[in-house]
Amino acid sequence: MLQAGATVLLADFVSGAVHWVEDAYARAGAPLIGALAENNLRHHWRPREFLRKTWIASSWDLLLAGAVLVGAALYMGWLSWHVVLFAMLVINANQIHKWAHMNSAEVPAPVRWLQKLHILQTPRHHGKHHAGSRTTHYCVISNFLNPLLEEVMFWSRVERVIERLTGVKRRSEAEELKLLGLSGA
Repeated sequence: MLQAGATVLLADFVSGAVHWVEDAYARAGAPLIGALAENNLRHHWRPREFLRKTWIASSWDLLLAGAVLVGAALYMGWLSWHVVLFAMLVINANQIHKWAHMNSAEVPAPVRWLQKLHILQTPRHHGKHHAGSRTTHYCVISNFLNPLLEEVMFWSRVERVIERLTGVKRRSEAEELKLLGLSGA
């Protein structure tokens, strides 16, 4: 049980790290990830818009990453239930994120139950990411890691280190609006 919990937390942290990079540094129009960055930016201003996408449309990139991970683990002889659980969670991170944007009537009963038990992220918890500056609560799988990471100001400290080492600053809200053509919004 402890190993499963640690695997869930690792997947949650990875979901948060990817989300943070998209929110803080990804640019619409960038090679390879530009379209993904634009979708993520748009999500901040129209949070329920991505609910219209099918599972495959919103998770194809995660499915590809999970398949590569499982394939590499199999090839190297490291395939275990931990790797499979991690891959399944990461592959479904966008779907878990979608459920956190739905009202309880829209969510399947088993998911609602997992949210009530705080095993999967709840809409109330995820709402903290969309409130205010959108610079906190990046992990999208569970409710557990975000409060710990925010308590130690993890993401903002990493941003300061990146800025000191590279001179690169996190993207501002004004830049987001301009990139999306919403500056008058």
